[in-house]
Amino acid sequence: MIERLKSLFSKEKKFSVESYLKKLSIDRQDLIKEISTIDVDSPVNAYLTLAILLREKGEYYKSLKILEKLRKEKLSEDEKKLVVLNLALVYRAAGFIDRAEEALKEGIELYPGESFFYYELAQLKKASGKLEEAVEFLEKAVKLKEEFRDDLIHTKLYLANRYIDSGRTDRAFRIVRKVELQFPVPLYYYVLSKLFYAVGELEKGYKSALKGIKLSPGKAAPFIEVVEKFDTLNEDKLIQLVEESELSPAAVGKAVGFWMEKRESAKALSLLKDFWGSGRFDPELFEIYIKILWETGKRKRVAEEILSLLSRLREKRKLYKCESCGFRTNTFDWICPKCRSWETLEIECEV
Repeated sequence: MIERLKSLFSKEKKFSVESYLKKLSIDRQDLIKEISTIDVDSPVNAYLTLAILLREKGEYYKSLKILEKLRKEKLSEDEKKLVVLNLALVYRAAGFIDRAEEALKEGIELYPGESFFYYELAQLKKASGKLEEAVEFLEKAVKLKEEFRDDLIHTKLYLANRYIDSGRTDRAFRIVRKVELQFPVPLYYYVLSKLFYAVGELEKGYKSALKGIKLSPGKAAPFIEVVEKFDTLNEDKLIQLVEESELSPAAVGKAVGFWMEKRESAKALSLLKDFWGSGRFDPELFEIYIKILWETGKRKRVAEEILSLLSRLREKRKLYKCESCGFRTNTFDWICPKCRSWETLEIECEV
């Protein structure tokens, strides 16, 4: 197979495709410390490029067929490493998790000093809910490549959160105490807030939630859910949450609901005006706003607001959008379901 390509390449004019090969044929090549400079004339790289393109198109069988054939060829150590690595990636993309795990373990056995295999194996464990094992492999990856530290920290915090939910706060405390943050992480304060609340430290739990909200106002919703679950949301706290979250829809919605229950429509209406004045839109808050206007006898204003909305509203939906890859979802999570980037989901209301 390779000999046929060599003869083909020798007859064709060489193209400047080095950067293209680096990006496509060697997936995550920048994280593989032992790979030498890529030879753009290598037929192996051409086949790897084709295999990756087929994977991106969803043609996993064809991609795997190419890679499996490459394994039977006489390859250099660098080429063999890349074939094993890409086999694991295609197996995973195709849903053959067991085979992906076998390929990654083979990579670890052959190249114990290569961080990428440990990292990808950790991702498999994480996807199957085996967070303890994921942390173990990520720790090995970080020892070899510091770039994986952020993922390790977030995975540890995810594990601590799971321990809190299952009542094992002692284990959660052990994890949180050992987390070494190089910069503030909202998820850390989310877990810390839940942890303090879970052991009855209400004041510390609330303060931790506030720190998380100040750090990332766009992610106020999960912090407010924690406070509401474990604490008492009185008027003072609601006002504070609204201010610290910079008028986030979650905080405004809670405060407006609180005042509506107490029949203090003027306060709710005032806050909603401030919210619209900030240039934001939320369909649920808009519905409440219209209801308050109607109940307070401002019928003409209701008609004006609805007509104004209809002139610019194409569809009403509240979404979270990943700042990294643009993926949209209706539910919030600390990690993007598509690109697996941490803390990149921000609320977005399309108008």
